[in-house]
Amino acid sequence: DDPRRPPKFKSPRKRASKLFHQLNQEAITKSKSSNPNVLNVPFRVGDAIEIELISMGGVNSTSNIDKIRGVVLGKSNKGLGSSVQIRDVMYGEPIDRQVPLHSPLLKSLKVLEKNFVHKGKKKVKRAKLYYLRDRLPVETRVTKW
Repeated sequence: DDPRRPPKFKSPRKRASKLFHQLNQEAITKSKSSNPNVLNVPFRVGDAIEIELISMGGVNSTSNIDKIRGVVLGKSNKGLGSSVQIRDVMYGEPIDRQVPLHSPLLKSLKVLEKNFVHKGKKKVKRAKLYYLRDRLPVETRVTKW
């Protein structure tokens, strides 16, 4: 019963966070294997991408597929919470969307144009392109209506 002696077991909080981390890792590997045409597509901030989303009817329904296009403003890599922020202009109105990458509603992700922001001439040197929100809407328009 020495007070300087360390506890015999780790705290329940540490054990729980370790278990939670393992569950998250298993869910991520399962998600990567079930949806490779979304998670194995290499894209960067500044690219123009097209995402196919199931809008209604659940995962098994293929009738209502929405195609969302936009410029990648930023990516957040947080395990299962990984997402991508895209911006497009539709009918003169800019639209920002945040799409979770591990969502079962995502069908596919396709890179339309590399380095769309600078028209492929020079590299994007920012992790987040929030300054594009202050620019003219024409500069971030991917969808041609």
